[in-house]
Amino acid sequence: MPNFSRKPRQGALGNCWLMAPMLAIHSVDPSFFEGAVRVSPGAPKALARIFLDGAPAWRSVNMRFPVNERGRFAYATEEGGGPGWPGILEKACAAEFSGSYAWIARGFAKWGFPALSGVSASTRLSLPSPKEITNLLAERRPIVASTHMLSAALSRGRKPGPIPSHHVMAVVGAKPESEEIVLRNPWRPGAWVTVSREEFRRFFLSVDVLDQPLRRAHGPA
Repeated sequence: MPNFSRKPRQGALGNCWLMAPMLAIHSVDPSFFEGAVRVSPGAPKALARIFLDGAPAWRSVNMRFPVNERGRFAYATEEGGGPGWPGILEKACAAEFSGSYAWIARGFAKWGFPALSGVSASTRLSLPSPKEITNLLAERRPIVASTHMLSAALSRGRKPGPIPSHHVMAVVGAKPESEEIVLRNPWRPGAWVTVSREEFRRFFLSVDVLDQPLRRAHGPA
């Protein structure tokens, strides 16, 4: 059965545009997705709730998930577990919005938020300050940040840094007193990544913010 307390973890697909918003929403309200997946023990299919034009839509999802050559689940999983609720939602989104896993690897984070929450999001090229981030999160408005594709600060020589290029990360907190921003990488959702306000501006090109407060967890429709 899904464990909704576990964070969503991105797999081999390059769909951070979907997984970072999923992680950001979960960070604001871990219970939000409890009403988004219905699973019966032993059943071959589950039901997943996505949103189309702001309205909830339920989709049937086959409970078989791809594995890699080592026999491990290839795509989205619950952190420390199997596909669980993130894998079910990812599969529903792949079928609905792109037709297959192969085509879900390209997108913008502002698309991921409404698909998962029913609330639209806006892209901001002017990055918020730590105080603004604190206020937005207190308002239940999840935030993700897209890394700057040309920033040399994303790596150290040939060794990749903690913030990959061409990637989207969840903004999960801020420390106004020290001018720091706290993020989580959907590839490693259990780890904190803390950057200064100056580094935030150097590393990231834009943020996407929910236009309205995240609605309270939806129960079954």
